[in-house]
Amino acid sequence: MGRRTRVIALVAGLALGAGVLTGCSGNGPASASGKPTTGASAATTSSPTSGPDDTETTPATVSPPLPNPVKSVPKVKRSGQPDKPSISAPVAKFSAPVSYPDGVRLTIVKAERGVETGHGPGVMAGRPYVRFELTLTNGSGKPINLNEVVATTYYGPTKQLAPPVYTESAKTYDFSGIVPAGKSATAYYAFAVPTADLKNVTMVVDFDGLHTSATYSGAVVAS
Repeated sequence: MGRRTRVIALVAGLALGAGVLTGCSGNGPASASGKPTTGASAATTSSPTSGPDDTETTPATVSPPLPNPVKSVPKVKRSGQPDKPSISAPVAKFSAPVSYPDGVRLTIVKAERGVETGHGPGVMAGRPYVRFELTLTNGSGKPINLNEVVATTYYGPTKQLAPPVYTESAKTYDFSGIVPAGKSATAYYAFAVPTADLKNVTMVVDFDGLHTSATYSGAVVAS
């Protein structure tokens, strides 16, 4: 199972756990969050003054997602890794790193706002998103496997699940590979968070089985 597939599968699981169904028009992959990246299609309508063979194509209107609150973000179980994490770190603001006592540190280097562009399955042109640059520094004495990282983001007082954005315009790149002791790795994740809700965001990054998920909460200052 690929990394992107794992993200979508987890998001779908979160949606079912919340007991909520989402819906939108289009023929892209359906999911609760992006995990909820659904694509807008073109709607074909007949002109009242045209003949039977004359049609005009107009962009379909994409309905806003139904409320999809997140009750909890379950820890991923990984083969060959502990079922329960034994190293924990407190929740951090988006402007500060999540630091573990063994020397592992996850830092949000930068947050940037963007708007989706393009067309095709999975693209919702005009939808705003925020793109995070994350760096994991391995200050422990053991290598860290980053091949099964799952990032989940939600926002607002109702904890609305934010769809991940994997369109070409977002230029995202997941964590992957093994990070040796003393080395670091960088990744880029994007989520569809309305600009007005950037003041109340939570992001949970589950990167391995030994550590609790790195959690950020608060206002996102994005350029």
